Amino acid sequence: MPLLYVPTIYVLMLAVMVLLGALTVFAWLQNRAVRALGWWGGAVLVMAAALGLLCLRGVIPDVYSVDLAYVVLFTACALMLEGARCFEGRRASPFLLLAGAVTWIAVCQVPALYESATARMIVVSAAMGFYSLGCAYVLWTGRAEPLLSRWPLIVLTALGGGLFLVRIPLAVAHPLAAAPVTSFEALQSFWFAIVSTFTLLFIIAISYLFLALTKERSELVHKRASMTDALTGLANRRAFLEFAERCLKAPANGTIAFLLFDLDLFKSINDTHGHAMGDRVLRLFAQTLSASLPRGGVAGRLGGEEFAAILKGPDRQAAIAAAERVRESFAAAARVMDGVAVAATVSVGLAHADSAPAGIEALCERADKALYTAKALGRNRVESAVDDLVPLVPDASADRLIPSSQDARAATKQAAA
Repeated sequence: MPLLYVPTIYVLMLAVMVLLGALTVFAWLQNRAVRALGWWGGAVLVMAAALGLLCLRGVIPDVYSVDLAYVVLFTACALMLEGARCFEGRRASPFLLLAGAVTWIAVCQVPALYESATARMIVVSAAMGFYSLGCAYVLWTGRAEPLLSRWPLIVLTALGGGLFLVRIPLAVAHPLAAAPVTSFEALQSFWFAIVSTFTLLFIIAISYLFLALTKERSELVHKRASMTDALTGLANRRAFLEFAERCLKAPANGTIAFLLFDLDLFKSINDTHGHAMGDRVLRLFAQTLSASLPRGGVAGRLGGEEFAAILKGPDRQAAIAAAERVRESFAAAARVMDGVAVAATVSVGLAHADSAPAGIEALCERADKALYTAKALGRNRVESAVDDLVPLVPDASADRLIPSSQDARAATKQAAA
């Protein structure tokens, strides 16, 4: 018995593929939102069906073991490519789904091609290579998404596609011996043994990586959701504070500007126009803030009508100019909303930290005092901290959260009393 006994490998492949396909479909049934798993699981099961037909070559009529087998095989490859496209948010393509199968049916109508083992290998290799490289390319287009399993999957599918395409010039240079397509001996060649073994390992690897890929995306989505304010889409309190801490540890160009925003008389907007309008005002301010900040600035919602932003590198005048731009843009955009005169405005408190490390609580307290001054002077204005650019002592605890601006203003009032 040869070292690589192809029928045994085929039986092993069939069992493994049915198991992997069933597990992938089961994973999809647990989370129907991840439709790519349905495509991939279906692809593996369909490929197992194609393998089953190929294993019966010489036992059942050729129309099933050869003609239909490769139609099913190419359909499985197309399903896998569509799974990758679905994972990247693309719509299914009828052309890609049918191209391989239609090509094989056309080949079967040409006796000179159908009866040539070399011609059949070229067609099969070209189709398999096209689908594998197509899968690699589609996954490559989404490389900006930080998913670790994406890279080995790209490499593996590209390698698989490349190996299939390499078979084409080899088949031309060394034509296969003529053999009836119904002969089981056609399955015993060295090339079939190598391809069968590679395909088994390939299917196991990509099935694992596909599952890992969807798991990583799910975890990434949940992580981003936990760090994002649901109403405005800005960073939430936790995410913003983490970013602020990192900035204060290594300020860019020697300075950090901390901007604290509070929408003026926001409760009266809710009382007068309803909470739905209040939510629209909050979303409008978040959009205005994001659009008006200089490049590299990060904004977040601390809670209620309070927002904050970190600017890396600007001097005091540039930071004030950025704050004024946000204030003026918002006042103009919120003057009339949906035909209703809302006239919402925002007050801004600004604090600066120089090249010395600054504690986030101390920096926020300075910005909040400036914000309280802006409120006291009539609202809809920008005020800078009096002790701006004084080096601060690093915060001893990175885990402590900054106080809300209401708490800070209460402390200021109490101290003044």
